[in-house]
Amino acid sequence: MIKLERFPKPLFLTGDKVKELTEEYTRSGFSVWNIEHIKEPLLRSSFGKCSYCECDLTEESKYMEVEHFEDKKHNPDKVVTWENLLPACKKCNGSKGTHDVISEPILNPYVNDPREHLAIRFYRMRGLTQLGKNSIDVVGLNNQERLVLKRFEIGSQIAESIEMAWERYSTYKSNDRTQSKNRLISLVEGILAECQPKAIYAATTSTVVLSDRSFIGLIAALKNDDLWNDDLETLYESGKELVLEFA
Repeated sequence: MIKLERFPKPLFLTGDKVKELTEEYTRSGFSVWNIEHIKEPLLRSSFGKCSYCECDLTEESKYMEVEHFEDKKHNPDKVVTWENLLPACKKCNGSKGTHDVISEPILNPYVNDPREHLAIRFYRMRGLTQLGKNSIDVVGLNNQERLVLKRFEIGSQIAESIEMAWERYSTYKSNDRTQSKNRLISLVEGILAECQPKAIYAATTSTVVLSDRSFIGLIAALKNDDLWNDDLETLYESGKELVLEFA
């Protein structure tokens, strides 16, 4: 989970339109929020990802659900209130269900910074605060098959990429060829690109990559050889903003 910035309310959701849709939901129970005028800006605001688990909602096998932070059962008057809507995958939305966030609060990534409430250990999320602990349990952030295993796979892929980057660094040091240098920089740039807010599972990837001693050592080597450039530094600084604590 990463901190998200809410887009301005769509022009479509005028006061009259909100009242009309809310009354329609109260009368018929129809999913009045399931329209592109609402879904499209929500999806863009989360970089096309579930706002909770960060899975890719643009894949063919997945689809976005409009999640009501304050659930419909307890808050039927907020079914199209813009500040109450989040993009979520079916699994996270289903896990949260009718949980009452007023009586037992959880993280809202558009309001709370997950870095203040969540940590990672052995590819499992750990709550630093009660808010973080509640969120892990309510949304299912430690589902073994769906998320913990995925984080492990990410960690394994990262380790392979870092090893390959060191191999390319050694090759460059041995031949000093421009092609070797460019292949090395391209790979490091690709690793850092997976640590950006728009990347799927960015919180996990940035935490694993930017806390890895081998990768930190590689950065130092690149800087020592004047291979570290402004583009890499920009990606690095952006990724640092997502890093969770190791607990």
